[in-house]
Formats: sequence, C-alpha cells, structure tokens
Amino acid sequence: MDLKSFLKNQIDKGNIDWESRSELLRASKTKISGHSKRILKEYENKFNFGLSTQVKNDAIKKYFNKQPKNSLISVEGAVKIINADLPKDMKIGETMIYNRLKDKNFNINNLKGQTLDNQVSKFNLYDVKITKEFEKKIDALKSEGIYVGIETTARGSKTLRLRTDEAYNVKREKLDKSFPPNDDGIKLIKKIISNLK
Repeated sequence: MDLKSFLKNQIDKGNIDWESRSELLRASKTKISGHSKRILKEYENKFNFGLSTQVKNDAIKKYFNKQPKNSLISVEGAVKIINADLPKDMKIGETMIYNRLKDKNFNINNLKGQTLDNQVSKFNLYDVKITKEFEKKIDALKSEGIYVGIETTARGSKTLRLRTDEAYNVKREKLDKSFPPNDDGIKLIKKIISNLK
C-alpha cells in the first residue's frame, strides 16, 4: 500500500489521532523523506497531531503545580504518580519530566529533579579505592574500647565507622558515627578520640 492509500485508509477508518507526523509516517512503513512529507502535507488537515502530548503535558503541569516552590522532586516517583492518572496508551517517561523541568514557562515553581546525579558530589567522597597505606592509618587509631573500621555501604561505597564502648562517652552511651574514607575523615576521628580520653 502506498502512502496516499494508507492515509486515505486511516481517514476512512476514523484513525485520525496521532502523536506526531513522524509516528504516522512510521506506521505507514514509508521512509521519511521530503517526498513522503509532501504527500502527508496534502492530508494533514484531516489528522489531529499531538493530542496525547497535550494530555501528558496537562498531567505533568498539574503535578508540578502541586509541589512546593523551589523543591526537589523524585523524577522516578513523579513518573509513577503521573502515569497512574494517565490512560494506558499515554504513559510518560523520565526524559519528558526532565524536559518539562527545564522549561521555565512550564516549571513555574522552579522545581529540580532529584536523582543520583544530584548526589554525585556527596557520593564522590565515598566512591574511593582503599589503599594498604590508608588501612594502616585506620589500624593505628584502634585501641581498647575504640573500634575504627572501613565498611561498605548498601550502594557499594566505602565509609569509615567509629564506634566506642560506653566507657568512652560522657553520657555513658555508645558512639557510632560514619565519616568519609579520606584523610579529613581520619582527622575528625582523631579529634573525637582525643576528646574522649
């Protein structure tokens, strides 16, 4: 079936709502070219393009407007919440949320997407390789009643852990804190230990 026949067939069937012109051309299995676009132009006033995009935009805008100004939103969470209210054939993805967050006319509450990317600067301190030399520095901090060790977090990062027995705390409570696995972390631990003694 050539493109003209396909377009006439879609119109006859009442199948006139399409996401985009490109989607319609892909459905026709026609190569997208200047020629196919010219043929489509003859019939495009018989089709409705972008209706589902408008529905998606309205749903995203409604969600954005409910959020507090200048807040961080979970992009993954927003997708789930918005998709719960959309028809099955009109689901959105994270890319659409990111694009709408960048649009100042759309994102009037100045929302920011919260993802692991926002946390990279925090995580960089913890995503390190531990050297033998560093392990020796850690071992030197240990003494009776004071535990200092390198632990692996749930996300696979490294962290320094300082724990003490009740005897070392003024309130007679155990101390249990984590620190970045670097020289600054060691300095902080040394300071705490010297204050305990």
